[in-house]
Amino acid sequence: MSEQLREAIARFLAELRARRQWTLRELAERSGLSIAYVSELEHARKLPTLEALAQLAQAYEVSLADFLRALAARLDGRDASEPACSAGADLDEDERAELERYCAYLRWRRAYRAGTSERG
Repeated sequence: MSEQLREAIARFLAELRARRQWTLRELAERSGLSIAYVSELEHARKLPTLEALAQLAQAYEVSLADFLRALAARLDGRDASEPACSAGADLDEDERAELERYCAYLRWRRAYRAGTSERG
């Protein structure tokens, strides 16, 4: 069970980082975890502590509760690849899709602004 759990968590974490198109270094810097530790988590060599999960949730800018809900859904075999805000829980499918598009836009805008401020 422990190995399956590690592997499921590893896939969840790796897919979440890939979806954001972050490098290990970026996630490590955002979360305060070491690159080596994040790599060990994503390669199922270690189980994350609750503190590490809290740091990862903060890096992804979601509450720990929402992060754990998304992880639990994945462990239960449901599709919850990205932690969502709890405010979207009562939305219908179209509204959730619109919310996800807006979230993607906000991520793009933040990355764009960060890129232009480095140049300017």
